[in-house]
Amino acid sequence: MRRLVCTVCLLCVFAVATSGQGPIKSPAGLIEIPFRLIDGVIWLQVRVNGSRPLNFPLDTAAGNDVIDRARAVELKLALLEAGIQVGAGTGDGSTRIAVTDNVDLSVGPVSYTNPRIAVVPHDGVSRAYGEQMDGLLGRGFLSRWVVTVDYRQQKLILHPNKTFEYTASGRVLPARFVRGGPVVAGTVVLGEKEYLGEFLIDAPFRRAVALTTPFVQKFGLLEAVRENKQRLLFDELTGVAGKSRSWMGRATAFRIAGTTIPQPITEFTQATGGSMASQEMSGIVGYEVLRYFRITFDFHHMNVIFEKSTEPKPGDADMAGIVWDCDPPDFVPLKVIRIRDDSPASEAGILVGDVLVSIDGLPASGLRKWKVAELLKRPGAQVAMVVNRGGTKIRAKFTLRCLL
Repeated sequence: MRRLVCTVCLLCVFAVATSGQGPIKSPAGLIEIPFRLIDGVIWLQVRVNGSRPLNFPLDTAAGNDVIDRARAVELKLALLEAGIQVGAGTGDGSTRIAVTDNVDLSVGPVSYTNPRIAVVPHDGVSRAYGEQMDGLLGRGFLSRWVVTVDYRQQKLILHPNKTFEYTASGRVLPARFVRGGPVVAGTVVLGEKEYLGEFLIDAPFRRAVALTTPFVQKFGLLEAVRENKQRLLFDELTGVAGKSRSWMGRATAFRIAGTTIPQPITEFTQATGGSMASQEMSGIVGYEVLRYFRITFDFHHMNVIFEKSTEPKPGDADMAGIVWDCDPPDFVPLKVIRIRDDSPASEAGILVGDVLVSIDGLPASGLRKWKVAELLKRPGAQVAMVVNRGGTKIRAKFTLRCLL
């Protein structure tokens, strides 16, 4: 599975102060809600004011629930415009922000009224995911229950805030909140050196770790990676405020909650604006770390609880050297927007502008971004790819290999 180079990191898009949480309707006791796990992202079906089911990722870093502007218009929500905001999440640019009040949200068997949620365009991040993103479930959802994320069972478990008491043997990490998202202690290891920091827990970020520009610059981490003779690949992080430049490589290890993640794929960001240029935290932690735990978000007691579920191993990244883009609403076919130097794709003659026709005989019309990522992340696999180049079908064959 190829990791999207235009990684989406929706950090604290708009932490909205509310006067109260609004009413909650839910069954008594523990509540289990199954989710779809696609390329490390937790997707939930959410109804807004009784609407059709909409696609919302769980975003543990978002300071409140969020709805896409196009969906808000479709649902005829009353918008209070807040203007253009710089620094609203990942990206060096700006984004148009609005709010809407007293929104009813239903997720599985539970529903609640959020007094005020953010309204933000999701066009760019939907393209980066290759899936329609209709909104986000953030702190507005997470603060109403103690929420356990079970990646192995692909389900959320909701515990009542008032009666929750943790008695098992996991690591309970105290959290402080940056724009509404939980930040906990962690350690980056590069060679023989360790760098202690504070990291935002950020589902739906799909990589292991992304380090903020101030943290990278303070400790000279790019230079440290080069001294260890580790390869770095140009990358971009995409969020609601556009894109931020980054270099993608591997740290020696990342430590959190008493567990060591070996050789995690790590982003060394070069952001000039937005959350990844913030000095409020050292970086963010995503799926390639979180997947090894059963994680409980206890915002009521300002804790995040980590229960190790599997033994960590080195993460994988794209092994073809292709960066794709796709257009809504179908997000197919995929178009090549960048080819990495010294990669299987460059050696096979794939070019920028090529449009995917098939991989290993599978037609592109049925291949979403995440599926193509999956097919191109198999070390040693032989790949037969057909692309359309100006109306001519070009056939290429190459062998996948680790690029980091």
